Amino acid sequence: MNIKYYLNKFLFFLTPFVLVILLYLYGGSAEYFDNIYIAALCVSILFCWADKDTFGALIVLLGYWLGSEVLFAVPDKWPYWLLIYSGCLALSIYYLHHITAKILLGFILFTVGAEIYWLSTEYADKPRMIYWVGLMSLTVWLRQLLFNRIFIMDEYFGYSGGKVALDGNVGDIFFGYYVLVTLMTLEFFIRHILRLGDMLFVYNLFTPVSTLISALTLAVIYMHYFYNQSKKHLSA
Repeated sequence: MNIKYYLNKFLFFLTPFVLVILLYLYGGSAEYFDNIYIAALCVSILFCWADKDTFGALIVLLGYWLGSEVLFAVPDKWPYWLLIYSGCLALSIYYLHHITAKILLGFILFTVGAEIYWLSTEYADKPRMIYWVGLMSLTVWLRQLLFNRIFIMDEYFGYSGGKVALDGNVGDIFFGYYVLVTLMTLEFFIRHILRLGDMLFVYNLFTPVSTLISALTLAVIYMHYFYNQSKKHLSA
């Protein structure tokens, strides 16, 4: 065994403690922790360049973040409703054999009906459902990209890799995020259709839980990388 083996093992065990400290210092500010998350992803992409399996998973995650930022910037107007909801509908039908896509399809149809209702009644406090339904769709797509990453990299980039634990672990974490976004969307309907304005349970939990999910994602990425590096430097 050489020093690189012990270094990577040390960094493997150090990772969760560092992220706990970052959560303690910056977890209360979603904006600060979001910047840490994206910076960590970008740095990871640079030093994981040689590890194509990990690199592919990281690219998918970075693409997810970029997609969510674009969704957040989309104006809440009917021409954009048509574009986003049509794309979400197509994606849900394409992946309809998955339970998450079936749930997504139901939410899309209900949301379109709610949008028409709010528009016809000139409801002033209408929530930006285009963002939340778009985020549900994006999360479904991210999980499918992770599950099909090996095929995509082989088919389009000529790289024959193997299934890595990172794909499944991050996919499971984002299933939790999918559930969180789904509950948030459902709570919007309860507040703005049933007019129960004090229903804010998921709303109040969303930022801390989503920050925790981001931290957990980083922990899995870094621990996966350091574990693989320690195995590489393990002498027979």
